[in-house]
Amino acid sequence: MPEEKSKDIVSARKERWMDQWMDALMSTYPNESARFFKDTTDPFANPVGSAFRNGIRNLFAVLAADAYDPDAARQALDPMVRVRAVQELAPSAALGFITQIKAIMAADGKALKDAARADKVRMDKIAEHADKALLTAFDLYMGCKKHIYTLRARQASNSVRQLLVKNELICEVPDIDPAVME
Repeated sequence: MPEEKSKDIVSARKERWMDQWMDALMSTYPNESARFFKDTTDPFANPVGSAFRNGIRNLFAVLAADAYDPDAARQALDPMVRVRAVQELAPSAALGFITQIKAIMAADGKALKDAARADKVRMDKIAEHADKALLTAFDLYMGCKKHIYTLRARQASNSVRQLLVKNELICEVPDIDPAVME
């Protein structure tokens, strides 16, 4: 029975906490952008806001689960981390929003005051899962950054090569069939 009461307290505050979490994420953007990301609900008109809204909802479900599922966390985090990775943010700024759920729950004094022991254990578990999600997000973030830098390096290399060919400093050698070489 205490477990059900625990889920009720978390469930009762879930929407408020997710709204505050979304606000915390949006606070890293200029006001006009944040308002657009938050208020425009059409996923085609606002894919970034949609990724954030769905990501926060899915990530909260992962954090509130009894056991941390790294694959589910990766799936929930991936769209948000991809957006944050292409923006010129420091890693701490790009991923810091993940652990802010802990501060949001801690600031909800009524939840803490009214919480039974099982509720506090559940909230502690959410906080612990948030720390694990941050590590998962960092792995995703670094993978995205590596991919971005690889694409940039390839682009630069192709640009230089095209410039050298254009100025006839190098020439392209056509692929030769190995059978012709014999």
